[in-house]
Amino acid sequence: MTSPTSGISLTWLLRLRWITVAAQAAAILVAKRLLPDELTIAPLLGLVTFGALSNLALWWRLRKPGPVQPALPGLVLGLDILLLTGLLYGSGGAANPFTAIYLVHVTLAAVVMRGLWAWLLGALSITGFGLLFFWNVHVHSLAHMDHGGESGLSLHLVGMWVAFAITAGLIAAFVGRVTEALRQRDEELSALRDLTARQARLAALTTLAAGVAHELGTPLGTIAVAAKELQRNAEALGTPGTDLAQDAALIREEVGRCRRILDQMAGPSGSTLGEAFQPLAWSNLEADLIGGLSEADRSRLRFDWPLAPCGPMPRRGLARALRALVSNALEATPQPGLVLMRALKEPGGWRLVVTDEGTGMAPDVLARVGEPFFSTKPEGKGMGLGLFLARTFAEQLGGELKVDSHPGQGTSVQLLLPQVVHG
Repeated sequence: MTSPTSGISLTWLLRLRWITVAAQAAAILVAKRLLPDELTIAPLLGLVTFGALSNLALWWRLRKPGPVQPALPGLVLGLDILLLTGLLYGSGGAANPFTAIYLVHVTLAAVVMRGLWAWLLGALSITGFGLLFFWNVHVHSLAHMDHGGESGLSLHLVGMWVAFAITAGLIAAFVGRVTEALRQRDEELSALRDLTARQARLAALTTLAAGVAHELGTPLGTIAVAAKELQRNAEALGTPGTDLAQDAALIREEVGRCRRILDQMAGPSGSTLGEAFQPLAWSNLEADLIGGLSEADRSRLRFDWPLAPCGPMPRRGLARALRALVSNALEATPQPGLVLMRALKEPGGWRLVVTDEGTGMAPDVLARVGEPFFSTKPEGKGMGLGLFLARTFAEQLGGELKVDSHPGQGTSVQLLLPQVVHG
């Protein structure tokens, strides 16, 4: 499993770690100048060098193509905490004033990682700080007065450790909650932008459809009249005109199909605006769905309605959305395969599910399902608007549309609708 934010977090950490390496090296050199006889800098610089090499490895990993594992930022921060513990161990332990940098790592863990990871890294920092009270390379100039002496660990040192643990816990909890709230807000804003973009596309489609219907209405009417006259004259010829009459009838049939398509595009196109909510019986919805289907398609369609009434719904919009889903399912299911339409009552609403017995969809196709004008049907067999309009209808009611499909296992499309009560 990968996280889309892992790469961003690691890029940010990469730059921060270079700054840290430079600051640590500078601090060690300054401390050596101030305390030339008390500090051994070789092992300390060795740890800083190891940190720089690990950052080079991280830089190399980020240059490679492919997703980044979400645990990698946590592992990097854990390594940094261990390196900091090693540096403090060799420079006075808990007496070193730079122990406050532990809190920086706790804060980074709460910002970059989520949940358990943040608490684990916080616990690692608390443990590292606590161990420094017992194991460290003593630096006389950094030692505190009366911190135990011969009597062991003083209450002051215990208090320092407890205060640090409480502070680290509060930082992890507070910063973690704030960061999570910001993440949720960003996700909501992203979802709102997507919804706004779909609504804008819907408005553009409606405007385009109205113009197309206006421009094509007259020529389609002329073609229909001419085809009717042609069919009548061919039928008057008797047997010699049979083929011609059939061609004319086919032209009239296709003209009628074009008119129906234009009527659907010029209609509300998935919108519920202006349509009254009314109590809807499942039997009426079923009648709307089978209307216009051939006998062969009706025989392959199965309904599973609950005993509970549907409640107030915009009947025309709901029927149009479900008709698109049923039509797609019937086309995807080879004969004599069945299509199941069922309704499931859920707290606060309904889940309407259309399941087919088709070949399913590949992941790359599934990722684009619902985009306007995207269709896997042969050219001329579909416009790629059915799922888009069904999703738009659901979202305008405060619901959503979900598609679950696997190659060779068919497809299940779920229309989740809240129970809306209109007085």
